Parts: sequence; C-alpha cells; structure tokens
Amino acid sequence: MTLLSATASSLAFAATASAQSAAVPPQPAPVAQDAEPPAGDQEASLGDIVVTGVSRKTRELDATFTINTLNQADIQRLAPISTADLLNNIPGFFAEGSTAGERSNNITVRGLPSSGYRYAPQLVDGMPVFQDSDVPFANSDVFFSTDLMTDRVEAIKGGPGGTLYSNGLGGVVNYITKTGGDRFAGGYKLELADYGFIRNDLYLSGPITENLHFAIGGFYRTSQGLRDTGYTADQGGQIRGNLTYDSPDGTTRAALYATVLNDRSAVYNNIPVQVPGFSAPGTVDDPIRIKSGSVRPIGINFQDGTLLSRSNRYITQINNDGNVTSADLADGIHPQFTTLAATFSKDFGDGWRVNVKANYVNGTSGFNALFAGNDASTAASFLSNRYIGDFLQPAFDANFQVAEGTPNNASPYNRNVLAAYFNPLGAAAFDAQYRQPLIASGFSNFEALRAQYGNQQTIAGPGARLGAFNVRDGQAIAADSNLSFQIPWIVRSKLRSATQDFQVQKDFELFGSHSLTVGGYHSTNSDSYDFQASLIVTTLADPSELVDIYLVNAAGAKVAPLTLNGSFIPGFYGNAVDGDAENFAGYVLDHWEAFDRKLKIDAGFRWETEQMNVRFRNRNCCTSFFPGGATSGNRAYTNNQTLGPPQFFNDRFSASGWTIGANYALRDNLAIYALGSRSFRLPSLNDGIAFAQTAPLADPVERITQIEGGARFQSRLFDMSIAGFYNKFTPRTLINVYQDIAAPSCTAGGATATPATITQCPTINEPYSYGSTNYGTEIQATLRPGIPGFDVDLNLTLQNPKVDGSGFTIVNQVGNGYQLTQISQDNRRVARQAVTRIFVRPRWDLKPLLNVPVKLYGSYEYESSRFSTSQDVNVTIYPSYYIANAGALVDINDRLSVQVHVANLTNQLSFTEGDPLFFDLKAPDGVSNRGVARPLFGRTARLMLNYRF
Repeated sequence: MTLLSATASSLAFAATASAQSAAVPPQPAPVAQDAEPPAGDQEASLGDIVVTGVSRKTRELDATFTINTLNQADIQRLAPISTADLLNNIPGFFAEGSTAGERSNNITVRGLPSSGYRYAPQLVDGMPVFQDSDVPFANSDVFFSTDLMTDRVEAIKGGPGGTLYSNGLGGVVNYITKTGGDRFAGGYKLELADYGFIRNDLYLSGPITENLHFAIGGFYRTSQGLRDTGYTADQGGQIRGNLTYDSPDGTTRAALYATVLNDRSAVYNNIPVQVPGFSAPGTVDDPIRIKSGSVRPIGINFQDGTLLSRSNRYITQINNDGNVTSADLADGIHPQFTTLAATFSKDFGDGWRVNVKANYVNGTSGFNALFAGNDASTAASFLSNRYIGDFLQPAFDANFQVAEGTPNNASPYNRNVLAAYFNPLGAAAFDAQYRQPLIASGFSNFEALRAQYGNQQTIAGPGARLGAFNVRDGQAIAADSNLSFQIPWIVRSKLRSATQDFQVQKDFELFGSHSLTVGGYHSTNSDSYDFQASLIVTTLADPSELVDIYLVNAAGAKVAPLTLNGSFIPGFYGNAVDGDAENFAGYVLDHWEAFDRKLKIDAGFRWETEQMNVRFRNRNCCTSFFPGGATSGNRAYTNNQTLGPPQFFNDRFSASGWTIGANYALRDNLAIYALGSRSFRLPSLNDGIAFAQTAPLADPVERITQIEGGARFQSRLFDMSIAGFYNKFTPRTLINVYQDIAAPSCTAGGATATPATITQCPTINEPYSYGSTNYGTEIQATLRPGIPGFDVDLNLTLQNPKVDGSGFTIVNQVGNGYQLTQISQDNRRVARQAVTRIFVRPRWDLKPLLNVPVKLYGSYEYESSRFSTSQDVNVTIYPSYYIANAGALVDINDRLSVQVHVANLTNQLSFTEGDPLFFDLKAPDGVSNRGVARPLFGRTARLMLNYRF
C-alpha cells in the first residue's frame, strides 16, 4: 500500500492514535519493537491502530473524526527536508513548501489564518513540545526534529483535539517515539545531498532486563545550505533516549524520556522580484495576477540564491547600553533545549486505569534572520534618494526648523553649524541664499530646501554627492549596480515549559460499552527575549555585498560616513519581553460502543483557565540630528538606542469547548462518520504582547466551530476516504500598526506628510478583528490496478476559506502626500491559502513482477493560486505551482538499502508567499514593477544509505 493508503488509512489511524497518545501516556507509546523489517516494507491501512485523539487504541476505520498517519516507510519515500515539509503531505495541512529552510516554517490547517504552528500544536508521545504553540520567534518545529527514533506520525483535525489537548482547535500532530523491545535492534542512516549536506542518524534499542528496555538515538548534520550562503548554513543535531518498564503482570507501565537538542539552521526569506509593469493598484475585483513565466529576479537567483552571504554575515548593531556590537547571521535559528518527560500507567482491574504524563522543557533559542527590504534600485537612484531624504532631512529637521509664528530673527536654528555643513561660502552667504528665503516663504515644506540646495552643492563643496563602497574591500559600487535596504532580525530567547496531565479511566456497560476518561491538566511556561532589528544596505547580486555610504566631494574622496560597517540604522526597531502563563484544565471524554460495536460515539468537554503576565518594552530608535563638530548627521552615529518604559499586561482568561462524533460500520470494510465540535484557544504570549500595547477587542479568546462528515472504504483493489468539512473561526484580536500622518512631527509647516517626512510620524496601534469561514472536501484513495507491486495514492483537497469580519486602517500615498484609507477584508479569500490541492504518489515494487529488489516512487503536488501576505489596496495573487519528486530504493540485502531521491525534478519556479505588489514601486529598469517573494527551492538530489538490524 502506498502513502495514500497510509494517508487514507491514516485518516482513521491517526485519529485514534492521536487521542490515546495524549490521553493514555503508557498506552500511547508504540508497542515494544524487536528487530524491524527493512524500511519500505511497512505499510499502513485503515485497520491500523492509532492512539492520538482517543481514549482507547482504535482502528483508523473506526475513528469518529478525521485522522492521518505517516509510518516509517511513508517518511522514507517522502524524504522531507523539515518538519513542515513532512506535514505538508497530510491532507488539510499546508506548510508553504518548507521554503524558509529546515525550521521556523508556517503551518495552517483547513484554511485557518497562517501563523506559525498556532493552530496546530506539536506533540511528542502525547505531550506538547512547548505549552504555547505560538511562541514569538520560536515556532513549534524549533523544539524538536524527527529522526530514526520517530516510529510514526499521527495527525488529527478538530474534534477531540480540542478536548484532550491544549490549543488543539485546528489540528494536533503527535510524533510517536520508538521504544525498546525484547531483542536488540538498531539502525544507521547516512544521507548526502548535492548542496554540501551530510547527515548521520543512529539508533539502538533492546532489553536491559526482562521488564526494563531502552532506546537511544539521534542525528548530527552539517550543510552548506539549500541556498548558497557562502558559509556553513546548518550544523548540529540531537540525542534522545528512553527507558520503559513493564510489570510482569502487564498492569503497570512506566517510561522516562530525555532529549538534548543543539542545532543551527539558516533562515531563507523573501528575495527581490520584478514583473511586467502595471499602472494601477490591484483590487478585489481586478487583482494583480503574477505569472511564473513573467517573473524575473533582481540580482538574486531564484533556485539557490539568497541575500545571505559572507559579506553581510556580521551585522553591526547598537545594544541597549548604546554600545556598538556585532551579530552573526550564520547563527540562524539556534535552539538549545533539554526536554525531560515521564509517563505512568496502571491498570487496577475492574475497568479502572490511571495515566499520568509530565514533561519539562528548558533552554534558549536564537533567531538571526535577514528580511528583504522593498527598495531595489540602481545605485545612482538609491543614493540620490538617500541624499535628499536621509542626509539633508535629518540636518534640516534638527537645526533648521522654524516654529509656526516665530519671528524670523528668533528661529531655532544653529546658523554656524548649518553654514559649515551646507555651504562652504560661510554663514553670511548661507543666510542670504537659503535661510532668509525659506523663512520668508513660510517654510511650508522641504521642497524649497531641496530646490535651492539639494541639487546644487553640499557641505563638501560644489559637485559633492553620496557614494557607495563595498565594506569588504572598500571599492566603489558602480552607478548601475542595484542596491537595497535589508532588515536583519537578531533575537535571543530563554524559554521554559512544564506540563502535567492526569487521567482516570473507567470501562463500564450501559446501553453498550463505555470507556470514560476524566482528566486534569496543568502547565506553566515562560519566555524572555530581546529583539533588535537593524537597517543595512547591500548590493543585489550573487553573492550580495554589504555596502557603506559616504558623502564624497567632487573628486570622489570620502568626506563623511553615513553608515556604520554597512548598518544604515544599527538600532532600527525592536523590543524586549518577559512573559509567563499558568494553565489549569479539566476534561472528560466518553467512548461509547453499541449495536454489536457497529456504532461508536465519542463525546467530550474541556474547560481551561489561564493566567498571563507580560512586561513589554519597546526599543526606541535613534534621533536624527547634525551635532556641532560631528562628522555625520546620520542615525548610524547617534548611539542613543534605548529600551523604553515597560508596559504591562496581566489578566486571566477562561473558556470551554465540546465535541461529539459518531462512526457507524455499514460493513466490515465500510464506515460512515460525522462530527461536530466547538473548540477554543486561549491567548498566547504573542497576544499578550499586543494587549500590553493596546487593549484587546471584546473577548480575546479564539473559538472555532467545526462540522464534518465522511465515509471510509477498504478493499483489495482500492481504499478510499471522503470527508466534507465546515469551520467558522471566531475573529481574534490583532494589532494593526500605522503612522499618524497628522502628527506635528511628521508634517512640515502643517502640511500633509510627504515622502521626506513620513518616517518621522509616530505609530498608532489599532486593534482589529480577524476571523474566517471555510468549507471544503478531502478525498483520499489508494488504487491497486492489478499490476504486481504497483499502487498509487491520490489526494484531493478543495476548500474556500474566506475572511470574516476584518477591517483596519492603512496609510496610502496619493501624489506627494498621504491619506488614511479604511480597508475591509470581509469575504476575501484568506491570504496564502490555496483552494485546490492535489497530490499523486505512485509506487512500484519491482520484486513481485521482475524479482528485482528495487522500489520506484514518485510524487506530484499541485497548489492553486494564492493571495499575497497582505490584502490592502494592492490586492495581489501569486501563481499556482507544482512540484514533482522521484526516487528509487534498492535493497542490497535484508538489512542494507540505498535510496536516491530528487526533489523539484523539473526545477519548477514559483513562490509560496510574497508581499503585495505596488503599482508605484518601479524596478531598477524603470519599467517593470518590483516586490519581494519567497521562491521554491531549486532541484536537489540526495543519496541515502540505510542499515538496520
């Protein structure tokens, strides 16, 4: 059976498994394993047993909700590069192609708004990898990695996920770990890839005594990166192990788990793109439609290029104390965590059982990433704009502002400083030529200074200008080279989480058989982080070069620097946060079987409360001024970045939810099921940070109503599962930040803010709501057409996710000024969501037909067009795309196999996400329009050697 069989069978398999893994600690763990069959021989079916989302182990076919599983053979054929890449193959989960790299990708479930893993908590053996699945700068895939110790993956959507687990309103994914059996077993895997990738995986397991068993394993890998960074992009690994004890009478099971993770991986973000020119903004009725064949790069190759490079690896910043520091982008995402866990299960007889689970996570995580600015232009154009807006404007604002109604002879300016900086003729000539005419005209805007001074001469004398120079070697950047701002994010986080789950179960008879679970849950988690963003200047080329900007005289000699080792603003923005939360929950789930076990009903209820405390401090950036005697007036040299006063948020939230689902077996191989649920998510730390800055709208608890129904069928020729679903996501509170264009600090003489003054406008934090409604269907099938050893998995998802109740304010540029515009996204498609998703995965084992120990496989994924990240007045649709993968497994003998896997076989070009395109932002050629988007990785090839015993 192929992956789809595992998918279709997974439907029921994972559903059942998910619950028990979470609900029954000892039982969720996989059955102790002896020496395993060669990878690729294991197949899933709708008769497989699952432990997630159920109170008792259950067959997939019998689950009352949608569940999917991936076993070891599936994972091997998929050859995922990351957790997100793996989950993307589960119906209903969309992971944007894992284009961010090995970690910190975004996951969405059945059309819910994309936001890390917020609505899809990740579990290991039924316990969360971290209590809060929406941690700032640390998505759930940062806390763990799959390896040879992963036995299988079970994923459920809705239903009991919101009853048995915290934050499980969208989907829940459970990674089941291998445990030791009665015989020694183990495996080794060597993986090589054509981008300098080397990974070693190892695991060992077996008995210590008759009743005590062990398993230990892990991985270590190093890589030059899926994109060419010019340095080691990924390096590190993890080691984990467990001890399991089973009493001789089989009534007691206890297990201890430990994982140590220390890894580093690069973050790949949007890169500059250009498309054929257009002259009007996209609208809902007439959006800007991007076509893959017409998109061209601006200096950075789509397949393997990146803005990361050796030149811009080290970023100059100003820390909280005002001191100059350096940060290393090669540190990337750098989790260092220790996770300890324990489970205990006791069967007391007469249908009574107790299950206890607990885990503790402690460590740090780094997030060093480079985000693309949307400023691509030729060096000549870039420097001209910087000269007016960032060189003259700061000096003008600080030293030459005339208060409204102030007499001319009392204007607050330093004439001597300005004369020295702006005119080599001296103070008297400066007064006559510039100061007096501007004052007389009312000094209404900056255009007068620009017209009289900006295009004529500078502090360095007639003919002076700005020049760009390579930081690495000091060489001048050619005028026709492309430059742009980039934004490095440097984050350091300390994270801690502890969870405890206690269950009492009772089996009894009442109009059929019942398995009743009553549980209590407690957790604490804390996060302390410091986040700083900078603004740097780089070339747009392969490789990208860090650039310093200087004021130069007519001869081209450097006069005054405007950057600090390439940093235009070493302290652009950021914040620091200390937050913690404590949760208590109680839940009940009853599994009822009646009518000779043909009818199965799961009904559950969960109540949870949370106490959250947050201290937020915004990072105050630089003041622009030309101090007397200074060599530059640029913000890079103000050296005054500080953390502002703390803002606090302390509150308690409570919510309840329920689920009820039924499965009826029409025949032994045919079942129908239906489910209704009302789940919730209490605010995350990300929410608390927003609430510390502005009060939330109404009730900040998120709720989702889900209804689904379907059928499952299993036969010799084919397996099939069909599910129809509907979900309504109650709007959550988000914070929209826009600039107050009416504030005095961002206007000149009371006029509307202009491009030259907009950066000085204060920000407004505007709370707004964002909900969604979605309906769709998931169809999965495994076909066996009668060719020995051949089958094919088919997977089709159709959905229509729409925004529900969302409106906010934006600042829209009109001519040379700005105006406030009210935006409503109501009834638009949810951003970054495809309405059609198709997967086709053929597999052919040649041994039954040709007696050749070779297994061929392939996969085809299609994703329909998607709206850009933002949907304001520039509505943009990114194109559909497909990805084709292929591979072969060759069994050298019963223990040794070799695998070749090629991803993106056709080198397909497209984008998983991107910003909207603006009609008034032209590419460097002056004709095309520019933007930023994140492309698929180009074609890659891997070779894997597997040995098992």
